[in-house]
Amino acid sequence: MSWQVALLAALAGYLLGSIPFALIVVRCFGQGKPLRPTELPIPGTGDMLRSNAVSATAVRLQLGARYGCLTSILDMSKAAAITLAFKLAYPTEPYFLIASGLAVVGHIWPAFNRFRGGRGQSPIIGSLFVIDWPAPFIAYPLAQLLGIAACSRAFVGRFGVMLIVAGWLYFRFSSLPHVLYAIGLVVVRITAMRREIAQYVRLRKAGTLRTLSDELEFLQMGEGMTRSIGFLRRQGAKLMRHRRS
Repeated sequence: MSWQVALLAALAGYLLGSIPFALIVVRCFGQGKPLRPTELPIPGTGDMLRSNAVSATAVRLQLGARYGCLTSILDMSKAAAITLAFKLAYPTEPYFLIASGLAVVGHIWPAFNRFRGGRGQSPIIGSLFVIDWPAPFIAYPLAQLLGIAACSRAFVGRFGVMLIVAGWLYFRFSSLPHVLYAIGLVVVRITAMRREIAQYVRLRKAGTLRTLSDELEFLQMGEGMTRSIGFLRRQGAKLMRHRRS
């Protein structure tokens, strides 16, 4: 393994990841309005959760789901592109993992926007499609099921993903670099979301987030996910009624 190529992968990944597509989309389609900080109502209180994340979620809340989706796709694509480039160029070396990891770091702390970016979800998904495409289809649903089982703790569903990915990648490749990559991204995301986590813990202790729906609304994890969980609950209820009968 060459340290020069590793450094090139890190630099290229970071710079490409630093492209703030959320700002670009808002400038192109926001009719001259700047991207505003996100303000989300906290269920059961009169307080607001305020975040200055430059992310697809912020774009969605300001411009609508269409442009939020466009931003997310662009953020996934930038990480996928640099990961794929190094995977094709050096298929037997873990340079693509370095490029992917630094693309996520660049997205969260971008050099092109005063180190203020998103929270890394979209570039992680884009990278995983290149590293091992089944991984996101396995890890994300499984993490949400674990979140449901863990006393309705939606944060389990969010941060458990990369731990599941770590186990899956080791199963697939028996590779320590793949495991370190996944665990490293867990640390990066927790660091990036430390303020949200602190507020989440405070609200849980106060009893404000009583149900999984409350937690999903607080975390803004998407209407599609809420519908999926509702579907699982309905199917579970049907199964219980069938067993009783």
